[in-house]
Amino acid sequence: MKLLSLSVLASALVAALPAHAALTATGVACDGHGTSMTSLAGYVDCSGSWRGNNVNQADDVAAQVMSDWGAGSLTMVDVTGGNHGSTGTLNFAAQTGMFVLALKAGTAFSLYEFDGSQVAGGISSISYDTLGVGFFSGRDNKNIHFGQRLSHADIYYATPVPEPETYALMLAGLGVVGFLSRRRKAA
Repeated sequence: MKLLSLSVLASALVAALPAHAALTATGVACDGHGTSMTSLAGYVDCSGSWRGNNVNQADDVAAQVMSDWGAGSLTMVDVTGGNHGSTGTLNFAAQTGMFVLALKAGTAFSLYEFDGSQVAGGISSISYDTLGVGFFSGRDNKNIHFGQRLSHADIYYATPVPEPETYALMLAGLGVVGFLSRRRKAA
């Protein structure tokens, strides 16, 4: 009964938590303004230019990536290095599968999807520009900004889901620990 009460209480608390706000589009196309990002080897798609900071909106970024490209359980890695100009090269561990690059510049960020399997040996560096990271400002949002200095760059890649055999081995180990614990208790 106590377990049921705790379960009901936990469900009520989760239901009471506020929902995450969706990302807010800036109205600027992430593949426009002469950006070279879309011509890079392994480039697949861009999601959009979004207001704010991808790091501060991690859950919303994950939801957007899931919605756009079906990737969940993401791991984020900062790949900025010493890059803070409007152009540069990002270096990181070779990515041999799908991953998303977030470029943050000014008050916006853009999300670009890449597929490392399209490039021999994967993708381990990207020559970037921030021409696809745009935002509007001023009275009635008439001033457009793009090509701002890079604040930071992050890659998101799918965290591998353990195979069923891994779960079976873990459960077997827990069973042995439980059996030994009961045996010691009885002795």
